[in-house]
Amino acid sequence: MLNQILKSLGFEPNKIRPHQVVYKSPFNPTERTPSFFVFPNSETGEWTNWKDYASGAGGDHYKFLMEYLQIGFIEAKEKLKEILGNQHHIEPKRPIAKPSNFSFNQQKKSYEIKKVQPLQNRALIEYLEKRGISFEIGKRYLEEIYYKIDEKNYFGLSFKNNSGGYEVRNRYFKGSFKQKDITLIKSELMGSSIKIFEGFMDFLSYIEIKGKNKPTSDFLVLNSLSLTQKAKEAIKGKYERIELYLDNDLKGDEATRDFLQFDSSCIDKRGIYSSFKDLNSFWINRVKNRKILEFINRDLKDIYDLQKEIELGERILKHVDNAEVRKKLEFLKELMREAEEIF
Repeated sequence: MLNQILKSLGFEPNKIRPHQVVYKSPFNPTERTPSFFVFPNSETGEWTNWKDYASGAGGDHYKFLMEYLQIGFIEAKEKLKEILGNQHHIEPKRPIAKPSNFSFNQQKKSYEIKKVQPLQNRALIEYLEKRGISFEIGKRYLEEIYYKIDEKNYFGLSFKNNSGGYEVRNRYFKGSFKQKDITLIKSELMGSSIKIFEGFMDFLSYIEIKGKNKPTSDFLVLNSLSLTQKAKEAIKGKYERIELYLDNDLKGDEATRDFLQFDSSCIDKRGIYSSFKDLNSFWINRVKNRKILEFINRDLKDIYDLQKEIELGERILKHVDNAEVRKKLEFLKELMREAEEIF
């Protein structure tokens, strides 16, 4: 079944074995060693299950369609009908996958940009929200891009650089199209300071942290640490204050030292998020904790909100083992038991 779905999407197997069929991952167009395995369901015997060993993701045929096409379950059912006709229903769970890094300046792959348009794709908006970025901020600085790699269609978030190229990101893919370059964003207020970030997710996190306060400085997104020298050329002698928000890793340390030696106006701001890999990770954690506090402190106005609150609490506990959340969840479940006895 899943093999037929893959074939309809243009994917052919690399190896066929009695109990598994192996493909190059549909989620990683740059993959050289096949890591995507299709095998029969242990209960039904139907070829519906898959495992992407490169990312750790896996599931059934519905989950594959949802993740590959970035659609909801209802749309996945309709797509399956279109490909195969009616099949039985299996409720999916979403996998977690690590994006691959890719640049068309470094790889020989045929690609075509189909279109670039304002951000509106629901799957991309949901992905942004998981990174702690609101739709309001996202649509201000990002677009959505639709592209084809070796005859296969994909889409993702796009962030434009100074040379008209695109930094592209979705759940599985991190790369660039056209010319690789920095992105310089000028403030309307003509400030004398600039803030420098490695990637656009860190930049957007900073905008979120600042809230409704209008930016008073310029911003520069490196898009790659290999462009550090170009960034230095772009800012040389132009700013009285240069704030650095790079990653807390070895490469980030090296780039930070490079900037500090380059100009005495540079300031390392990583102390703000010293316990996290980068500014986006820090911001995601803050958003998560804020949601936990809202859940703990929120007063119920209607008994019919109980079930929704219980479901929310259970979702939070799947990701964070918080004693206060667990305590309130037990209280809500007790209220629900009492309500069921009454009604």
